[in-house]
Amino acid sequence: MLDLIASLAILAVNRVLHFLPMEFTLWVGRSFGGVVYLMSGKRKMVTYANLRAAFCHEKTPEELRALTKGSYTQVAQTFAELIAMTKVNDEYIDKYITIRNIDRALIAAKNPKGMLFVSAHFGNWEISSAVSAAKGVPLYILARDQKMKRVNDLFNWLRESKGSVVVRKGADVKRLIRMLREGRSVGLLADQNAGVNGKLLELFGRLASTAVGPYRLAQKGAVILPAFIHRKKGPYHELILEEVISIEKDEDIVPYMEKYNRLLEKHVREDPEQWFWMHKKWKMNPVRKIIVLDDGKKGHLNQSMGIIREIIEYRESEGRDPENIKVKVIKVNFFSDRRKAAFKIIAPVFGRNCQGKLGLLRWALDRRSYEEMATNFADIIVSTGSSLACVNMMLKDENYGRNIAVLDPGALIRRKFNLIVIPRHDRRKELDEKAKAESNIVVTELAPNMISAKEMRGDVASSSDKKLNVGVLIGGDNKHFIFTEKLIKEVLFSAVEFCNKHEGVLHVTTSRRTPELVEKSAEDILSGSSVCKTFVRGSSDKDPGTVARIMKECDVLIVSLESISMVSESVSSGKRVLVFMPEKTSGKDTKYERFTRRLASLGYLALAESGEITKIAEDLLGRVEPAKEVEDGKHIREKLYRLF
Repeated sequence: MLDLIASLAILAVNRVLHFLPMEFTLWVGRSFGGVVYLMSGKRKMVTYANLRAAFCHEKTPEELRALTKGSYTQVAQTFAELIAMTKVNDEYIDKYITIRNIDRALIAAKNPKGMLFVSAHFGNWEISSAVSAAKGVPLYILARDQKMKRVNDLFNWLRESKGSVVVRKGADVKRLIRMLREGRSVGLLADQNAGVNGKLLELFGRLASTAVGPYRLAQKGAVILPAFIHRKKGPYHELILEEVISIEKDEDIVPYMEKYNRLLEKHVREDPEQWFWMHKKWKMNPVRKIIVLDDGKKGHLNQSMGIIREIIEYRESEGRDPENIKVKVIKVNFFSDRRKAAFKIIAPVFGRNCQGKLGLLRWALDRRSYEEMATNFADIIVSTGSSLACVNMMLKDENYGRNIAVLDPGALIRRKFNLIVIPRHDRRKELDEKAKAESNIVVTELAPNMISAKEMRGDVASSSDKKLNVGVLIGGDNKHFIFTEKLIKEVLFSAVEFCNKHEGVLHVTTSRRTPELVEKSAEDILSGSSVCKTFVRGSSDKDPGTVARIMKECDVLIVSLESISMVSESVSSGKRVLVFMPEKTSGKDTKYERFTRRLASLGYLALAESGEITKIAEDLLGRVEPAKEVEDGKHIREKLYRLF
């Protein structure tokens, strides 16, 4: 019934528009396009995202939004002109259509193996076939059937009313090949996503599946005539015929496909709103661009990069090339603390569905941070911490992408994230039930990090004469714990004693948070020790790989409790882990203690007072079973399908 009503409505509109000026027809089209633009949802977001991916380095979000609306009005004008196609005659074409290089079409049409008039969903592509027929080169047009049969037949009648013949995709392709063998001319559009059968070639800096069919036909003797029609103003158009492409039977077709893509990009850049951006041209693109938002906290960035590692491993498990994950880290600086606080309150309410409207983000951030976000496209956005959650949310909408938040972003915007990773020590109690009920929440035992047990095993020798390696990772003061010279002496003397007993070697590093006096004391103790193979002062160490190298080298790790990040990395390494507690500044039971107690109860590590390190280390070394590995990565990867 809907098909019948729609076809009768289109036919009635055709009867009216046939007798009215084309300027009025185009006004109707523009008005209709404006209404569709306002009512459009997902398709409008796809259009904007495609434009952003192509032009984010050149155009502002406001300009991209204007282009999105312009794309809708241009398509609507083309649709209106198609409905009014019956009024297009030779006089109309001579008045409104300028043709560049008509001789190329006339010569190519004489090719005994046929001509392929290859155009794109650009300008009014529908009228270009009428122009070709009017100039003596009627086309057999390859067209995709629409779902509604009567409407489809009506559109094909309008197309054929000007001398062209419509060839249905699929069943009538053999007929098309026969036409070429008879020296006829075939018109087709070669700019759509060609799916799994296409060849991935670059277009606007991204890989797009490009149809190979026209070029295979050209290898059989047909010539290709690239054609692009620009709307200049109102009903006035300019049809540009590019140089004819001829391909020998045994030639590689890729250079010719790339040539067409370059021509397409050139014409689209001239009038970007005239291309059909609604189409998912880059659907087959294997490359995923990821923006990681950095709030300046090293631990937060480390957690975000841990998520990136899981994404890479997930893609590898699917047979994808890890090189196709492209990561860019953007440092996020707010204009001021006041604006930061206001932004966190305002953004959950007014920052949603902000595509092309980033005024709030521009107001909240400093100029460099905003411009870097506005000029980079991303398929996926990753952030850690509540201060960046709303920025992440807005960038997801802006790019029509997917996103991940590490730590709870808050009840108001949880549903704006495709995946939320919440380390158990930072969760709220109600999230336990939500994690079971909602598929976008994963609760992990550890803080995500870059350390992998598989990588830590690496090429470490397994021979029986290998020396025991012990690592000591010393953190620094925070509001709950302090490091003293007395504490560090107890820890290091215990570690040295343990190494002496087992003829082992010691590797020690402090952190940037370690008090200077404590660091100096550690250096003095170890400088006279024959078992100390490595000592790295964190205050002067500029190598981000120091801790990972120590972890890889060692069999036992002795770690301070106050750094959840460092404890998480140690447990993730798959080594035997012993955790000691610095001196407390209050009687409060902290999240650090609850975190390590739980891990100890689950068998992932052992806890020791500073004076018990030797004894507990002996117990760890004496265990027959290997260190227990956490399965956080597995649980995260199980839900990463939500991003792809």
